[in-house]
Amino acid sequence: MRRMVSFVLTAFILCCAWHRAGADVIDKIVAVVNNEIITQREVDEVLMPAYEQYRTVYSGQELIKKLEEARQEVMERVIEEKLILGEAKKANVEVTEPEIEAKIKEMVGRFDSRKEMEKALLKQNLTLKDLRARYKEQIMSRKYVFQYVGASITVTPKEIQEYYDAHKKEFEIPEQIKMRNILIKPSPDLPPERAAEAANDALKRLREGEDFGQVAAAVSSGPGASEGGVMGYVKRGDLMPEIDKVVFAMKVGELSDVIQTPAGYHIFKIEEKGESRQLELSDVRKDIDNIIFSDKIRVKLKELLIELKKRAYIAFK
Repeated sequence: MRRMVSFVLTAFILCCAWHRAGADVIDKIVAVVNNEIITQREVDEVLMPAYEQYRTVYSGQELIKKLEEARQEVMERVIEEKLILGEAKKANVEVTEPEIEAKIKEMVGRFDSRKEMEKALLKQNLTLKDLRARYKEQIMSRKYVFQYVGASITVTPKEIQEYYDAHKKEFEIPEQIKMRNILIKPSPDLPPERAAEAANDALKRLREGEDFGQVAAAVSSGPGASEGGVMGYVKRGDLMPEIDKVVFAMKVGELSDVIQTPAGYHIFKIEEKGESRQLELSDVRKDIDNIIFSDKIRVKLKELLIELKKRAYIAFK
């Protein structure tokens, strides 16, 4: 137990130091799965979010226990990934350069530029070459799963119908309304009584025919004030109960009275209403097909991994 604790703490300290300072990490081999190796860096990269989260919540022996549990889960996941990768390589699954480049472009899109992405990689002791290699392995594994594991899976019309019948509520579009809002918030410069007066003045202007958008832009501090108080579509339950009850009882074009909530004084105008409706099977057939296929492929993959683990050479260093 002492050896395990020592290892966990050492890994934790190394990870935190690497994350803070970008220092070089000794990339030692921690396990071998058939012809694939698992390095400390691979494990630590996946564990980093857990390390960062756990150390803000736990301490002492509880922290050590949580870190070891997380490490065991990650090791199990990485081993399974290596087993699938090994099968993909044996099956000579091909990955094209355009496929890899598409993943790189997707990653670049999360940054201001490709250069910024490469800087971020360097902070994690990674290069663009490392990223390309990883994406190649990910694509290869995913292709193997769908081409070889998923090849024998079929989804019948009967299964789709049965799923639809059993999950009809999931395929309901709830009642929605599109509305505008004005919110007058009390503040040190605007005491509650003056905020209430300002809201009532705004309501009076609206009832006298002034444009809601113009009044909202002039006096509101609520959502979308600069765009005329546009809130877009909301469904029942999205809003505070005291607002929800009022606005869903209103008609299209109707103005609410001033509604007081802890946030301030509100005025709403309903622009459109959409009644709740049930999507037909024809509308969601493809979605259900994908759900059932994904469930089946998870079961098949789990069965495959059990068999692969039985036959595999797995050694921890």
